[in-house]
Amino acid sequence: MKKITSLSNDQFKTLVSDKRELKKFMKHPQNEKIEADWANISEKQLQDIPSGAVYLTQSALGEKKPQVLLVSTDEKGQKQAYKSEATIDFLRSHDVNPVLEKDRETQLKTSYLTFLQAHEKEKPQDIDSMLARVNAENDYVMLKSSALKEKQFTPDQLKGMENELSHQFQARKQAQEKDQYQKDYKQEVLQVMQPSEETQYKQLFKQSLLAQLGISDEKDSSKEVKEEAKAEKAPIEKQLKEETPQEKEQRLAKMKEFEQKHSFDKVYKLKKEVLQELKELNLTDSQREKLTKLEKALDTEKKDHDKQKKEEKSQNGFTKFFARNNGAFSSKKRDQTQEMER
Repeated sequence: MKKITSLSNDQFKTLVSDKRELKKFMKHPQNEKIEADWANISEKQLQDIPSGAVYLTQSALGEKKPQVLLVSTDEKGQKQAYKSEATIDFLRSHDVNPVLEKDRETQLKTSYLTFLQAHEKEKPQDIDSMLARVNAENDYVMLKSSALKEKQFTPDQLKGMENELSHQFQARKQAQEKDQYQKDYKQEVLQVMQPSEETQYKQLFKQSLLAQLGISDEKDSSKEVKEEAKAEKAPIEKQLKEETPQEKEQRLAKMKEFEQKHSFDKVYKLKKEVLQELKELNLTDSQREKLTKLEKALDTEKKDHDKQKKEEKSQNGFTKFFARNNGAFSSKKRDQTQEMER
């Protein structure tokens, strides 16, 4: 039996309940329910046929008219089946043609690959994926049984075909996984090479502090300066490369953009991290004193912010309380007025 097309339960119900729909691809729509004791199909055979599909029960070869079987499952889980003769247009629209021996191999390969793909996509908790795998497996088993029954292939030939397709499928899968791994790895490298917004902001703030302390942040000379300072036990006093007005304007604009997008607490945390990094440098007394003043100013700004935030929260609570009580007072006064009027 060859599967022609798949139908949803709703499509199946529409098809068998409305003869006009059935006539679109059936020659003599009998719209007659087939019971399990139907002469040409046993109850076991009916249960073995996957539901939700239209099957070709009689070949389109020769003078015999092609017969189709519609199989579905009702709400109670019982199989339903309807039969009729299909039109040639319907068969052609679903690529149902006389099967030649050379085409049977293509059908078998296509069906087996479909089964392998469905098996690969199957997920334990996903019912749809499980049903797709079961249906694909049943389709291949039925096609394989027909090929063996018609003696078009031997069991060894089919086994060899399955092994070859399985190897090809796994090779393609590994190649795809390798390609995906390379893409993911490339993305990770790009992310590492490109600093995050937070890292960029810290670098800009650090540059701002270094400018105020008069220390250079040139990466290629910092190592050399640290080594010299360590050897001589002397503080860092390297002259700062002067920042142009345009560079300063761009730096401040970038910092302002970040600060507008993020909370004050987030910005405060990043600034404190930068201050802690600078404290570890071998600074002069004047530089350390200036750094301490900058940190105190930042902490004061944080305290003012927290205080303002607390006052706003308290004010909002008072406003809500006043509005609620004012409403209750107004309601009471209105009731008293109405009582006096009465």
